[in-house]
Amino acid sequence: MFDTVNGLPAHPLFIHIVVVMLPLSAMGMIALVVIPQFRGKVQKYFVATGVLISVAGAFIAKQSGAALAQTRGVTDEHHDWGNRTFYLAIALALISALWLWLDTKPKSVARTVTGILVVLISLAAVISTFLTGDSGAKQVWTDRASVPSAPSMTEGAETPQSAVDPEVAAESAITVDDVAEHATSDDCWSIINGDIYDLTGWISEHPGGSGPIESICGLDATQAFSNQHGGQSEPESELAGFKIGILG
Repeated sequence: MFDTVNGLPAHPLFIHIVVVMLPLSAMGMIALVVIPQFRGKVQKYFVATGVLISVAGAFIAKQSGAALAQTRGVTDEHHDWGNRTFYLAIALALISALWLWLDTKPKSVARTVTGILVVLISLAAVISTFLTGDSGAKQVWTDRASVPSAPSMTEGAETPQSAVDPEVAAESAITVDDVAEHATSDDCWSIINGDIYDLTGWISEHPGGSGPIESICGLDATQAFSNQHGGQSEPESELAGFKIGILG
């Protein structure tokens, strides 16, 4: 439902709702709690509306992120911070609703305690939003921002070797049906640009998490690889270490 917009991944679009609205609404709730002069009806209306939009945006971002993870992959760090931000948005909405209701009543200890919780959850939501965006930006830009002349995995480091019989490792022709028989996380072959790769040993090492690799086991992953790493020399260099044959 939230996979794409006009043929492009929807997640980068929808996360802007959360990045803008959640911190803004959180700071607005803090202002309502600590500045009595700010507690006009109009201010309360706009801040409460912003909190609700933040929750809706966080939900859509979470769903679109899950869809993106199936094709592009996300790091565990980004996934975890995204979940935390979603739950903090819900917590902020609930505690804010309670405080806004208590604010219509005479001053009480309950309102004071609830106000403190609003401030703490608001600060946590702002920090979590920042860390979610930071982890996502690192995943997208780390490879692209790397220096082109940086040494490949074969220079100064041992390239992971797939657990394949040396006789198979020659430029042997492997059929599509052969590849399809290796479609599990314990035995994962894939086709990329007409070459066959045994990615079993790379599943646990993949920077984007195991999901993207597991999703291409036994399949032709040419398009998926091109979408994620097209034109990047480092991923292509790493991939070469897992080649076991050509498509025949």
